[in-house]
Amino acid sequence: MTNIARTFFAVGLSLLVTACATIPNIVTDSDPAQDFSSYSKFAWASDNPMIAVGDHNVSGLVQKEIADSIKTTLASRGYQYVTDVQSADFAISYTVGARDKVSVSTYPDFFFADRLNWGWGNQYFRPYRSTIPVDRTVVRNYTEGTLSIDIYDVTRKSPVWHGKGEKRLSRKEMKGEDIDILTDVQAILAGFPPQ
Repeated sequence: MTNIARTFFAVGLSLLVTACATIPNIVTDSDPAQDFSSYSKFAWASDNPMIAVGDHNVSGLVQKEIADSIKTTLASRGYQYVTDVQSADFAISYTVGARDKVSVSTYPDFFFADRLNWGWGNQYFRPYRSTIPVDRTVVRNYTEGTLSIDIYDVTRKSPVWHGKGEKRLSRKEMKGEDIDILTDVQAILAGFPPQ
């Protein structure tokens, strides 16, 4: 691979990672001893089933949309929502928040190394290219959003399933615009019930 190809590969890889960062990273976990096949009714675990964490406030509209998306997704799979938690088979709570983070990426920059050799009286395009790259470091500030959904068995009063989605939030998403909460909730709940 030539030096130019390596530079374009490094830059292309960093752009690809940045572009894919908006896709949620989903993780699920469950109690292997729990029989999920008997579940048919669900309720909220408490009057206020949401816990907000992080560096940013969550608007009331976003909270409502998350709750509605959870109910819609489970209802589309045949589960019935009930208001009394004691008559439900499982109860749900969810945690939502956003934290400010920093990413640091370092990659070799062969082109910048050649520019360091330019000077008065030298040709701008030398007949050779430098074989020793200069490391270029890029620091990016971003906000990572997290949505976790927890499911509890009402009879056992015990957690039996956990799903979490994390992704980088765009500026529009931070303002509550251009967000698709239903799709994110469906992606997290795709692992419920566990197979």
